[in-house]
Order: sequence, then C-alpha cells, then structure tokens
Amino acid sequence: MISQAQLDPWDDASLLAQRLSPANAQLFILIGAEQWCAKCRDLRPQFDSLAAQAKLDEVWLWLDLEDHAEFIGDYLPENLPMLIAYQGENIVLCQVVEDAEQSLNEYLEPIRAIRHAPYSALPTMQDPGIRSRLLLQDWASE
Repeated sequence: MISQAQLDPWDDASLLAQRLSPANAQLFILIGAEQWCAKCRDLRPQFDSLAAQAKLDEVWLWLDLEDHAEFIGDYLPENLPMLIAYQGENIVLCQVVEDAEQSLNEYLEPIRAIRHAPYSALPTMQDPGIRSRLLLQDWASE
C-alpha cells in the first residue's frame, strides 16, 4: 500500500480514467452529503483514511450528492451514505452504511476477497453508471 492523495473527479478526470481502465481495477465510491447529513460527516474521516491507504489497483472516491451530481447522474440513493463498489466494470456492492461507527472495512473486505473471482461468479446489481462516466478522459465533452 502507498499513501495516496484523495482524487476528485473535477480535477483528476484523466487520471481517474487511466486508473479505472484495467480490467481488475476496483472502485470504491461513497455517496454522501456533508452539508446536511451528519452520518456522512462522521464517516468522512474514516473513508479518507482508507483511501489514503488504498492498494495500487484501487480507486476511492467520495462523491457529494450536491457537488458531484454530474458524475452520479440520475441515480438517487435510497439513503445516505451509500457505499458502491465495482470490480472492473461489474458493480459488486451497493449498500447504505447504516452505522457510521461501523468500520467500512467490514463492508469492503468481502469485496476485496473476491478480487480474482471470475466475473460470472460475482453478484449482479443495477449499475447506476457512475464508473462509465468516470472513465471518460474528459467528462465535460460528454
């Protein structure tokens, strides 16, 4: 693991597209709303700490419901904060984080464990399309 700076899709579009292009890239997204969601604010330091310790084939993104609406698209989470994980192009987790005190690792360790599972063995979930928007080298040209 190496210490990584937190990426932002507004500033790091090209780098994000590059890091997400390998077939084995894992993407962990937490959708929150820090201005009005206390649970989101409480979870942010834990998320940032895990993001700073990400493995080389992992991308961690905090997407604020208001600040990053263009990347979230029409997807409306059932509640916040919402944790979404992709393995390659497959979505493998889409779950509300119920308890900000619970470690995010408890949600993510099973996902990390199936890193090398065949894609057909992964659960299928409705993809909100966030990864495909992040793969655009220049999202503004969409």
